[in-house]
Amino acid sequence: MKKLLQKIPKWIQILTFLAVFGIVRAPFEDDLRMRLVSNGILLPPPAKDALGQLNQSALMGTLGGLRSIVSSYLVLEAFDHFSLKEWEELRSDYRVITALEPRDENHWRNVVWHIGINATANMEVDEKIPEFERMRRFNEYAVGAIELAEEGLGQNPDSAIIRLQLAEVYKEKLNDPCETARVYGEMIGLPDSPGYAKRFHGYYLAQCPGRENSAYDHLIRLYRESENNHLPSLIIHIKDLEKKLDIPFALRIPDPYPPLPGQGRAKPENPDGIPDFTDPAPK
Repeated sequence: MKKLLQKIPKWIQILTFLAVFGIVRAPFEDDLRMRLVSNGILLPPPAKDALGQLNQSALMGTLGGLRSIVSSYLVLEAFDHFSLKEWEELRSDYRVITALEPRDENHWRNVVWHIGINATANMEVDEKIPEFERMRRFNEYAVGAIELAEEGLGQNPDSAIIRLQLAEVYKEKLNDPCETARVYGEMIGLPDSPGYAKRFHGYYLAQCPGRENSAYDHLIRLYRESENNHLPSLIIHIKDLEKKLDIPFALRIPDPYPPLPGQGRAKPENPDGIPDFTDPAPK
């Protein structure tokens, strides 16, 4: 028996051991997992349609701790697809990766970035593809990235990281200030939310038709909350809204428009509220 084992390659022996070990431990893991889900400690497993996309190599991930190993391998494979602009193959890899590790928000952030930003950018410049097909794929990738982000948020509802990448797709690719404002608004108060989320919510709300009053109320509240919020961008947005909403001059903030790059300090506003940038740039 010993001689027979010596003739079997080591890697086959190791895989056989792992397979047997996985089979033996599976019933115990499944029972424990069901109890943790029923008590609200774990989220339910990913949808069956995602798990159904597991290919043969990824099935190894069902062997307990090998999930992270398979996931890491597929992340490297996905990077190769990114280098070769193979977007469908990359998306397929990440469907498996996110099914294996649905609670890792970085995986969701990465696939939204790849599909929503990189793949769409490729469609904007790849002249080997007919223009109508490029536009079709651009829209398909942008919408697909949004769907992936929403799916990721279903598994990680408090994720600011996924929302940041989702906001980039709405802002940079779909030019949708209303949805951009909504996503930044959802970030407010979340763990790891960036400090600028409150301001950006107001900035993009100001660009959303019909939401100017809400934007003004939000930004003026930030302005009054702390002098640390008196940033040039916030002041510019407030003053633009003051004009647009015809806020009485006596109620407008006293700050002049901040100087534009290459210009000197702005002079005080005229009675009609129009700034004057006639100062020469400092030498």
